[in-house]
Amino acid sequence: MSPEIPRRRVSPALAVVLVLLLLAAVAGGLYLLLHRPTAGPDLPRLGGAPAFALVSESGKTVTAAEYAGTVWIADFIFTRCGGSCPILSSRMLALSRKTADVPGIRYVSFGVDPEHDTPEVLAAYARDLGADLSRWSFLHGGRPVIRTLIKDGFKLAIEDGPADSVEPILHSTRFVLVDGEGTIRGYYDGMEQPPVDVLERDARALAAALPERR
Repeated sequence: MSPEIPRRRVSPALAVVLVLLLLAAVAGGLYLLLHRPTAGPDLPRLGGAPAFALVSESGKTVTAAEYAGTVWIADFIFTRCGGSCPILSSRMLALSRKTADVPGIRYVSFGVDPEHDTPEVLAAYARDLGADLSRWSFLHGGRPVIRTLIKDGFKLAIEDGPADSVEPILHSTRFVLVDGEGTIRGYYDGMEQPPVDVLERDARALAAALPERR
């Protein structure tokens, strides 16, 4: 008869350690499964973008619902602005051209001077700027509507400035990033290029996570 090979016994302490490691691995797997990202990069969720029904530069009524399933970037401008708005529009134009390869990203400029900036004036402004109006809308609404939209909806500032200044309307210079579910995912300083570069990266990442359209 061949000699019996002795069996190694696992100590109780080692067995407990192995069981705990196994349970930790299972728990970690469940956590990743339940908390995997479902709507793009790890960006904050800053509340829902406000609902609106405004008139575009083409005279068409545009609602927030029309942007569902797309990533959109908003800013706030007026055509008589001699300070921040030309910079904001220039940066938005460059951003729209750099992301022309991403059909899921759209752009919205809200006019903050509705008495002067009628849809026709906004159309001329967009045309002179060279904006791609298939992806970029310039929206007009009454003063109370626009101010409520900005203050209560986007949680940004807007006030009257000195009437004879280059900024007779003092408004936020931030770009707003909204995801395909209508959630605000970030505010970016539109007066500086580095934050706009970050905005481009974040918008591309959100757009890449959109469901494919059929």
